[in-house]
Amino acid sequence: MQGVRVETLPDFTVTLVRRLAPMRAPEQVFQDCAEIHRSGATADGVYTIRVANGSEPKKVFCGMESNGGGWTIIQRRVDGSEDFQRSWKEYKEGFGNPAGEYWLGNEAIHQLTSRATYSLRVELEDWEDQEADAQYERFQLGSEAQLYR
Repeated sequence: MQGVRVETLPDFTVTLVRRLAPMRAPEQVFQDCAEIHRSGATADGVYTIRVANGSEPKKVFCGMESNGGGWTIIQRRVDGSEDFQRSWKEYKEGFGNPAGEYWLGNEAIHQLTSRATYSLRVELEDWEDQEADAQYERFQLGSEAQLYR
């Protein structure tokens, strides 16, 4: 019978009946990928952060394996599967899937960059594997009232 566990002890039998739910440790929520990296994570992948106090946790792709690790990826494009021709509202809220192609969202980027100093690293690669990159030591995105400038 599914969901039933029977344990036999030397002198008697105890039958425990309860639904066995998968056990999951509560997922720790960090401020950004740099904090996740400092906690010991070293693999690129999708992690959960909280961009502002009281905000809902948000899934993001973290770059942990290059350039020192701890990069919170705000835009990820890998194969052209996500349409980036979007409305103001969609860019405000974010779209796509962090495991593939996505935009984190202007509001999330604003909240994130308003509470600490961030660097922006832009990495480009074309279809012929030509690469280019640039890094800006201070990056902050303004509010919606400032048109996210």
